[in-house]
Amino acid sequence: MVKTILYVLKPQNYFESVIDIFKSEIKDHSIIYVTMSKPYSHILNLFTEAKLQTDKIFFIDCISAQVMKSTDKAPDNCIFVESPQNITAIVLAISESVSRLPGEKLLFVDSLSTLLMYNEARVVGKFSNFIINKMRTENVNTSIFALESDTDKDTIQTIETFVDQVVKK
Repeated sequence: MVKTILYVLKPQNYFESVIDIFKSEIKDHSIIYVTMSKPYSHILNLFTEAKLQTDKIFFIDCISAQVMKSTDKAPDNCIFVESPQNITAIVLAISESVSRLPGEKLLFVDSLSTLLMYNEARVVGKFSNFIINKMRTENVNTSIFALESDTDKDTIQTIETFVDQVVKK
């Protein structure tokens, strides 16, 4: 059965928690990792340092396009989206990556907190509901990250009702 989990993480050990979650969940899945706060190359280096197998990860990088040279070419395992504000492009990139990857898939969305910095709360709520339900229909397990400090926001509380499980780390 497809499962959607919202991970609520402490800011002081945020990325260590992401790595731990990643290690415990990746198993035999093709991975789609949406990064909204750190460039693809940085995430790839962090995963490599943590000795994670990165050959089955497809990245959707929503931050690098803002600082890249126009001559930079995207690697085969990454789609660059112009900004975390471009929700439509993020949805299209996720849909494209789901159709491109073989076998069982797992989507990681990093993070709702960053999306809330770039978009209105209503937009983030609609995006989350759409992605969660689209991934359910596509049989894609989904893990969404948010900062613990954002759990008092109405949007995060609403999103908690969309997911199957909330895990606080």
